[in-house]
Amino acid sequence: MTEETLRKFCESRHRTLIVIAGTFVVGLLLVMPIVDDYYAGRDDNSAVIVDLESARGVAAGMTEYEKRVAEKVAQLKSLESRTVNDESLPDLRGKLVDLAKEENCSIRRLNVGILSSRPWRPDDDPLTSKPAAKSDENASPFVLEWRPINISLSGTSENLRMMLDKIAASGMFLHTKSMEMYPSSPSRQTLTLDMELWYFTLARRG
Repeated sequence: MTEETLRKFCESRHRTLIVIAGTFVVGLLLVMPIVDDYYAGRDDNSAVIVDLESARGVAAGMTEYEKRVAEKVAQLKSLESRTVNDESLPDLRGKLVDLAKEENCSIRRLNVGILSSRPWRPDDDPLTSKPAAKSDENASPFVLEWRPINISLSGTSENLRMMLDKIAASGMFLHTKSMEMYPSSPSRQTLTLDMELWYFTLARRG
């Protein structure tokens, strides 16, 4: 049967076309899987390239983000250095004593009053004892704290003026609640300055 089939094939006028067609079919069967693998590999390669570019973009964005975070942290530290809380209060007392010595002023009294606080809202006024009633939508996670410091100094008018200039130039968040100056010697060469200073800070609600 096989020999007869082969003889008919060899005697056939179309044997060349049959061989070509057979070769083409076999070629397709062998090449198609390779083509599929090629396209699959190309797609995978494209996906990797896209992921790589995305990763590079994220990395570049992280560098910028870290830079902005560092800038905000520096700003925050600068602002915090201008506030007074329980931890920085002893340093403030020491600084006021040092300023008085530098300006040849004598400290007659230096007392820290009772801590006061109230809720803080955006665009609030720290000098208002009670904030205006607003909806909870504008509520802040912070409370405003202020510490009154009563200080009494004696010295010449020039010494006291320089002391006031140094306090104002300290850049602290403070408010002069009251101030009174009067002679403390018969010659009126020495004056006494009594002040109540409010030092502010923002603290997170407990």
